[in-house]
This record gives sequence, structure tokens and C-alpha cells, in this order.
Amino acid sequence: MSRPAVILFDLGGVLLPFDRERRALAVARRLGVGAEAVRALFAGDLPVRMDRGEAHEADLAAAFGALAGRPVPEDEARELILSVFGAPNTELWALAGALKAALAVGGFSDNPSFVRQLFPAGAALDPMIFSSEIGASKPSEAAFAAAEARAGAKGAEILFVDDSVANVTAARRRGWDAILFRSNAELTAELEQRGLP
Repeated sequence: MSRPAVILFDLGGVLLPFDRERRALAVARRLGVGAEAVRALFAGDLPVRMDRGEAHEADLAAAFGALAGRPVPEDEARELILSVFGAPNTELWALAGALKAALAVGGFSDNPSFVRQLFPAGAALDPMIFSSEIGASKPSEAAFAAAEARAGAKGAEILFVDDSVANVTAARRRGWDAILFRSNAELTAELEQRGLP
């Protein structure tokens, strides 16, 4: 296996653990509505439109306000949508930091860019590619092409880590090296096979 020039980490489910049900319950409690109504909202097209940059916090705040029957400020809406994420995977963030000595370390995530506020203090990914900024989400060809342009690399020059089989499959179709994330230990072993710390 050739050594990559850049590694791109997914955020949700890799560097930032996430749980959709925790978010549904958190939103339901805060807005005083049933969890089923919240699940229905997130099953609609608004989250997808936010991921693609076609909708913003104001749209989310309006949707939450319609559910709650009261105005919901944008900062509260942002806080509620971020409740899907747990505490950062500090072991993986430390690994990402250590990898910077060997290659460029970035992120490639289907999320609005305000998710950046959940990064641990002092942590940075460069390039950080948010679907909301490129107008396309994984596993589309458009998203992967935009990521290549932002990373300044393509094919086997890119190592991609994601917890989605569909996204890993799409990356491999483009010639990227890709690892399906299951656990920190498995990822560390996969990286060691590639000669990475």
C-alpha cells in the first residue's frame, strides 16, 4: 500500500460520536413536544437541505418554532441540532494530531459548518470540507470531486476514514484508500499497516 498524502476523517460517528435518538429526546424535552414529532421533522428534507447548504439555522429555528408553538432563537436551534453529538473521541483527535507529522490531516463531513464549534480546544483539520460549503453530500460523485479539489489530491493520495459503508465504497470507487471505522483499535491497526503512526 502506498503512503497517502492526505487523510480525511469523517466527523459524525468517527471523531464526534453521535446518536440521533439522544437528539430526538433532547429536542422533544426542550420544545415540550412528542419525540415522534421530532423524529418526523428529522426524517424530512430539512436536515438534508442543511447538510447541502440549501437551508440554514433560521430555517431550523422556524421549523422548531412551528413544532413548539413559540419562537425558537437560532442559537437555541443550533444547540439542539448539535445535541446529536457526544463528547469528542479524544483518543482519535490525539491520533489525528500525531498524524500531522506525516501527512495533511483534514475532515470530510456531511454537516453544517457550525459543527466546527464542537472540535476540542486547539484542534484543527485542514482541509475541513463540510457538505454545506461544497453544496453536495456523500456518497455523491460531486461531493468526492469537491473534496479532491479542496484537498489538492486524488486517488490513492487520499486516505479516507468513515463509519458509513456507502461512503467508504464510493471513496474506493474513486480510487481512494478508505477505512471503514468500527473502533479506535481497529483504525490504529489499519493505519499501522500503512506505515502511519
